[in-house]
Amino acid sequence: MSEPRDFEAEIAKLRDKMNQILSGASIDAEQPELLDEVDWMPYLDVLENSDEIIVRADIPGMKPDEIDLSISGNILQIKGEREREIEREDENYHAIERGYGRFSRQVTLPAPAKVDAIAASYKDGVLTVRLPKIGEKKTGRVKVDLE
Repeated sequence: MSEPRDFEAEIAKLRDKMNQILSGASIDAEQPELLDEVDWMPYLDVLENSDEIIVRADIPGMKPDEIDLSISGNILQIKGEREREIEREDENYHAIERGYGRFSRQVTLPAPAKVDAIAASYKDGVLTVRLPKIGEKKTGRVKVDLE
């Protein structure tokens, strides 16, 4: 009979973790087991003008070669992994809110993009991807290089 209770406790724990992730709440530093299991998602803006679609993502603390960009059809994917700083025994954390680990964001583009003219840059922790718009829809997967 202990299995259903254990199962219910695990479901409740998972629900609490999901609520914490989805609400953007900080992670309690007194629950270190959560720190290793929680991946993060960078915040982003998607805007469009008459000529292009612009995607900006806050990804501080990374190098351009640690960020993977690709486009497939009308989906832009941004992936990477930010390593957590090594903890020292003499440090006593009171809050841990910065996200670490793997991340992956998929952005559905509001219009078809010209895949051979995509430009991406990364400055001051902000990734900017400029996607010129086209009238016809192209498909296929393309790797995007950062400047």
